[in-house]
Amino acid sequence: MLDKIAQCNGLFDPRVSGGSVLVHGGAGSQDPRGSAHTEASKLIEGIAARGAKALDGGASGLDVVKQCLFELESTPCFNAGLGAALQSDGQARLTAAVMSGPGQIFSGVMGLEGAIHPSVLALMLQGKSTRVVCPPGTAELAKTAGLPHQSPITPERLVRWEQAKKDQKPHDFDTVGCVVMTASGDLFCGTSTGGRGFESPGRVSDAATVAGTYASKYAAVSTTGIGEEIVDDGLAIRIEARVRDGATLESSTGKCFDEAKSRQRGYGWIALASDGAWNISWTTEAMTFAGATARSGLFISSQSFR
Repeated sequence: MLDKIAQCNGLFDPRVSGGSVLVHGGAGSQDPRGSAHTEASKLIEGIAARGAKALDGGASGLDVVKQCLFELESTPCFNAGLGAALQSDGQARLTAAVMSGPGQIFSGVMGLEGAIHPSVLALMLQGKSTRVVCPPGTAELAKTAGLPHQSPITPERLVRWEQAKKDQKPHDFDTVGCVVMTASGDLFCGTSTGGRGFESPGRVSDAATVAGTYASKYAAVSTTGIGEEIVDDGLAIRIEARVRDGATLESSTGKCFDEAKSRQRGYGWIALASDGAWNISWTTEAMTFAGATARSGLFISSQSFR
């Protein structure tokens, strides 16, 4: 890993940029490489650009999170929604979370089966007294939301599951997510995943915890990688807490990056701070991502780091 390409930092005044959108397609040893990496990066570029355009058109921060996650979950090359990784029993169980920074409100679902958009359910829970739900509640939520019954399993994931079964180890880590800043500096984030792949049935991802998804009026973070390590390090909320305590986003993420390297962690993240600072970091061999501002469009892509 080359340190100089493992961290990217910048700053856009939200009043000038009109707001920013960062999107990631996952980090890990099975993250797309070669032509697949290029294809995934291009897809993410489009998702980030459309999210930024929606922001410029007056969409709310949560609406942009919803739009980006819905598109990511609909694209089978990512480990979320359609094409999600399978657990050791051959079933796909999906997890997603969203968080609204202005109200500091977290909501999420875990272990959704038979549908491909857990993020829709996570967003439904934003205004509820119960805001994190697992089965059997996820099925009732999906029914209430009118989500069509749809299997997330694709032929490509079945092939990878068969290989994982043969090797007795996971082959998927690439969670997806986005962070959004409005022109007024309000922050929002969301994360969606199919999990590690070939894990024990019912294993819970970091995505629907504050270690994997967190936003406040100070910073917003979405993580990806080995979930157990992300939870062990309290990654997303650790970055936010350092910003909340007065450190810059660059300093906060730099410290977390150094800690991750010293612990030989395998994960990455995207982050925004209320002053317009942004950061993208990964300690794995690859991560797909893109960023766009509302008024200027695309400004960074993982294709630049191939």
